[in-house]
Amino acid sequence: MKVIAHRGACTEALENSWAAFRKAVELGADRIELDVHLTTDNQLAILHDEDLKRTAGIAKTLRQLSRAEIMKTVRLSNGEALPFLDEVVDELLPLIEINVEIKSPGIAIVEAVGNLLKNHPLADRIIISSFDRTTCAESARLFPLLKVALLSDKYYWMPGSFQAGPLRFMQRHGIKIFHPEAKLLTPHIMRIAKNKGIEVIPWVGLRDETNREQLWSYLMAVGVDGLCTNYPRQLKLWLQEAHDDESRFQDNPLLVNQTPKVPS
Repeated sequence: MKVIAHRGACTEALENSWAAFRKAVELGADRIELDVHLTTDNQLAILHDEDLKRTAGIAKTLRQLSRAEIMKTVRLSNGEALPFLDEVVDELLPLIEINVEIKSPGIAIVEAVGNLLKNHPLADRIIISSFDRTTCAESARLFPLLKVALLSDKYYWMPGSFQAGPLRFMQRHGIKIFHPEAKLLTPHIMRIAKNKGIEVIPWVGLRDETNREQLWSYLMAVGVDGLCTNYPRQLKLWLQEAHDDESRFQDNPLLVNQTPKVPS
């Protein structure tokens, strides 16, 4: 079960910052998840939101600024410069895998991400992901050698809805990685995905990972390939202990009736 640091080690340092990324490497996470938007000159800036207000206190969007303007005027709330994808790839990809979530719609950002990564000697350590299906489809079509993942925050409760929706889409476009919201992942979806050769790596929202051990034991029991977590250090330690303690997986309340419920 791979440990993916959501926006870096976001509970130990400012999300999507150099400090969070370097902390994830230091603690031994398997992968960093980060978010990218385009600047006005089509550079790939790392930020979750479209605007800089929450993490830098600036009421402007990245699309209103050039890379040079960002480097000159923007400082994150921790005092760091805003990171750019090419910088992070150059420094950290030799040390850790990277999941690039494309936040903005449109072909321009797909091409920018793909062209940056497609010829990298460590391109097999990179995943491109998005909630937007057009973004995923175009990424897979234009850059077939790069790995693409479909993100989802939907609960596929109706019989056949997972097969008719995400699975059909992924098979049509040659996408082999599924990133569902962790609290909505069912054992039924896991069984179908495994049978079809789909890698499943759920994600957890910033404020959703409350009853962590219960959620983690459920996800391990159903056989996920990894977890995009806000607590990579704690998950790494928990996994080391869990391998020696099978009782963690017995009578887990999340496995009752084969349907997960949101941990309280």
